[in-house]
Amino acid sequence: MTCTIEKVLTDAKALVERLKDHDNAAESLIEQTTTLNRRVESMKEVGTGFPDRNHEDVVELNQLANHKPHAILLQENTQIRELHQENKGAADKSGADL
Repeated sequence: MTCTIEKVLTDAKALVERLKDHDNAAESLIEQTTTLNRRVESMKEVGTGFPDRNHEDVVELNQLANHKPHAILLQENTQIRELHQENKGAADKSGADL
C-alpha cells in the first residue's frame, strides 16, 4: 500500500469535514438544550409540571448528550495531527532527495 502526499491530504480534508459536521451537530445540540432549559425554567416559574410531550423531548436530548461527540472529535483531531506529521516527514524526505 502506497502512501502518497495526495492521499494524506485527501484523508486530512475528509477528517476536517467530519470535524465540521460534528461541531455543527454539537452546536445544534447546545441550542436545543438551551431552548429546553428556558422552557423548563418558565414552567418552574409558572408552577406547572412537564407535559408528556416535553418529557419525551428531555429523554431524547439526554440520549443525544450521552453520545459524547467531543471524545470523537478529539480522536479525529489526533488523527489529523498525525497525518500532518506524516505529510511533513514525507515532504522533508522528498526535499532531501532533490
